[in-house]
Amino acid sequence: MQKKIVISAPRFYGIDEAIQESWAHCGFKAILKNYRTESTLQEKIARRLTIKIPLTKPVFMPLIRHYLSEENNNFTAMIRQEKPDLLFVIKGDHLFPATLKVIKDEMKIPLIAYIWDDPFYSYAGLYADDYRRTNFEKGMHLYDYIFVYDTYYVNEIIKRGIGNVEYLPLAANSKRHNDVAITKTNGTKFDYDLCFVGVPYPNRVEVLDSLHSYKLGVFGDGWSKYFLRRGKKVPAYYRGQATGEKVMQIYRASKIVLNIHDPEAREGVNTRTFDTLACGARELVDYRKSLDDHFKVGEEIVAYKNLQELHSLAAYYLEHLDELNEISEKGRRRVLHEHTWNQRIGQLIGTLSDKKIFAH
Repeated sequence: MQKKIVISAPRFYGIDEAIQESWAHCGFKAILKNYRTESTLQEKIARRLTIKIPLTKPVFMPLIRHYLSEENNNFTAMIRQEKPDLLFVIKGDHLFPATLKVIKDEMKIPLIAYIWDDPFYSYAGLYADDYRRTNFEKGMHLYDYIFVYDTYYVNEIIKRGIGNVEYLPLAANSKRHNDVAITKTNGTKFDYDLCFVGVPYPNRVEVLDSLHSYKLGVFGDGWSKYFLRRGKKVPAYYRGQATGEKVMQIYRASKIVLNIHDPEAREGVNTRTFDTLACGARELVDYRKSLDDHFKVGEEIVAYKNLQELHSLAAYYLEHLDELNEISEKGRRRVLHEHTWNQRIGQLIGTLSDKKIFAH
């Protein structure tokens, strides 16, 4: 009989759906349940007040807990109804430890976590509230196994006394393997020397601000709010939002795609590392230690370690695109052969089977 998996994940640019499809590819009935990431107005107001005036926490934290408790109760009811053979939780900051314990004790199903961000929210300002900041850490002992995208956080979890944890890198979305059509219109429209698609962080802004001598196109969510909150003008290089196939068109039409990691990525690499190459684009990425585990750096992918090296490599490869094409094509073949979600989920299932946690 086909086994059923419930995947609890944030809605995140199609990665959640790619993971669902990969579980299905491996022979499971995979049910994706996206949890809420958009806050109510009341939650937003309460969070801002607790951050700006910490003394108000005793007043407003119960309100925040109310909405999250309601969500957890609905989640538990859904699990009771679905009766899955395994629960696969991505991030897990939305689930109270008490919720995990009820599911574990009552339904006796394996609980597996996959962490693709900093699980301890150690980068200032990135957590929504105290509950979401600590839910995973307080409940991680309840998971049968934990997979983490970054070896740095694997070691941090081990330091906290949890041994059932393993490194599992992110991967390419299989939907993006096929060539994206570049029409004459969007080919001209997105013909940037350098492009970047993502949300703003100070390290990214520093890099992009330094590239004023290039034809630069930056797309993504949150850029206007980022600069306006700081009393600054939104830079001309910001060109608006981009999702889905538009992102792939931008990547393919631009000469070089920049991949600048967010501050949470210490040693691991993001999905952009793999997706950019998978769709046939030319990538220039800021170096992370695990790049060496996945690619021959300099032969299959080009990486920089500082601003000076970024400018040097950008200037060189803009004049030698044929050379960068060869490197990127080697990288693309490596991604499609070794770094897709189908392969990652297959590896995960193999680990669970070896550990006798869950058998197909």
